Amino acid sequence: MKKALLFSYFALFLIFAVFSFVLTDPNLFLLKADWFVNFQLYLWQNFLPLQTWRTGFFVVLVLLLFCNYILIIKNWPKLELNSRRDFWLFLAALSLPLILSYNALSYDLFNYIFNAKMVIEFGANPHLRTALEFADEPMLRFMNNVHTVAPYGYGWTGLSLLPYALAGSKFLAAFFSFKLFALLSLLLCLLISEKLFTKVNYRQLALFFLNPLVLIEVLSSAHNDLWMLSPALGALYLASNFENKKTTKLLLIVLLLGISISIKFATILLLPFILYLLLQSKLPKIPYFYDLMSLAMFAPLLTERSKHFLPWYLLWALIFLPWLKSSLWRQLLLVFSLSALLRYVPWIYYLPWMSFHLDTSNLLAYQKSVTWLIPAFFLLSKGLLVLFNRSRAK
Repeated sequence: MKKALLFSYFALFLIFAVFSFVLTDPNLFLLKADWFVNFQLYLWQNFLPLQTWRTGFFVVLVLLLFCNYILIIKNWPKLELNSRRDFWLFLAALSLPLILSYNALSYDLFNYIFNAKMVIEFGANPHLRTALEFADEPMLRFMNNVHTVAPYGYGWTGLSLLPYALAGSKFLAAFFSFKLFALLSLLLCLLISEKLFTKVNYRQLALFFLNPLVLIEVLSSAHNDLWMLSPALGALYLASNFENKKTTKLLLIVLLLGISISIKFATILLLPFILYLLLQSKLPKIPYFYDLMSLAMFAPLLTERSKHFLPWYLLWALIFLPWLKSSLWRQLLLVFSLSALLRYVPWIYYLPWMSFHLDTSNLLAYQKSVTWLIPAFFLLSKGLLVLFNRSRAK
């Protein structure tokens, strides 16, 4: 049983990695080797045109991933993942197929690469100039948002120069360099999260670090959100242990939070919580402290800037899963992580380059419906269950 659950979870991510190449942009071959070109053409010719099939396959795969994930959490004592070595090795095994996968659900990785290229090769500022100004660049064939400047802070632009420089300006090397850089952010978050426990609880950590949404958004799509969250977690850890070496720790806290905010501005919402930790000896204790932080980081998902819930933004609230006290909020976040992945279903059905003959004007409305109706149904079911149990008790 225990080996079957772990192996099946790895196998499902391996299947996702293969399926991701079905959705490869039609203007891109990651490799020019004959075997890969034949593999890519086979997927394009035999699977990509099957609109209903590719959509249904994705739905079933996501549901199987979440079922497997829940079973792992439920059967945790039998799985022998409570040691640091075993947990890290299992996470590394799950990471491998996702690092090798295509970033099928997001084009942001290409923007990261090109913005770093603008700085290193063209001496241009991606916060002031757009990719569209470099019309001869072959990457423009498969990039999105080429008409906008970099939407992230200067902190991420500076940080992104490292994986690009290590790749030596080669596209394929940069592709995998940024993927590995995303893995590093995941491991860094795990390392800091371990320190936030008095005694490390790997079952609680598994709620976040083995979550399908987290692994796919961080490792397959290579989003930079954990590079924002890891220094913020570091600042929280130092602030919660502020008794000794206060001046040094305060400077480090300011530095780490400043780095986090300079990558993406969302973690400025954690500033009141860090100030509370610094002053907690003089203030009354706040119950549900991590729950409140999670709620605060969930709030930006409701804004127009997040297009009313970009799936990877949910990581901002999910990062606090291991320490939540409210079972309802924990369960609701897990339901949201499922609905966030299923939010891609309408997009997969109406692939931009396969739907010129279809009306896609309601695509965003469909995505919002998927995102919110599933959690709404969950809350309604929970409410009805509570009412039913109360009526039976009477």
